[in-house]
Amino acid sequence: MGRRRWSRTAGAVAGAAMVLVGGAACSSEPPPPPARQYTVQFSVTGTAGGSAFGRYVTVGELGSNQQVNFSGVPFERTLTVPYTPEPKLQAGLVGVRPGSRISCRITVDGRTVVARTIPAPGQDVICGP
Repeated sequence: MGRRRWSRTAGAVAGAAMVLVGGAACSSEPPPPPARQYTVQFSVTGTAGGSAFGRYVTVGELGSNQQVNFSGVPFERTLTVPYTPEPKLQAGLVGVRPGSRISCRITVDGRTVVARTIPAPGQDVICGP
């Protein structure tokens, strides 16, 4: 290959590389926005002593509907989910003196969406929409 032919080939390769690099840098499509994240906080408080138990779920669009069980109060769990949550929480308290109380609360992005307090022992406290 002659010197002149080599120069033309090298120039063509360099020009093609400039077009490819320039085309990628000048894309007219903006990057997609980051996915919306929601912070969900579950909490349960109650009278000391006895046994506490419960479960929670963060059902939502494309979200899991798997329940997670817990025991003991106070209980608090914070989760971040990439979908609009529909959280639910159920908790009970047994083995406590009459007149005891159990409370549940769910917040989404720092805003309380539901809070309840009931006497214990007895029925479970249920927080959900």
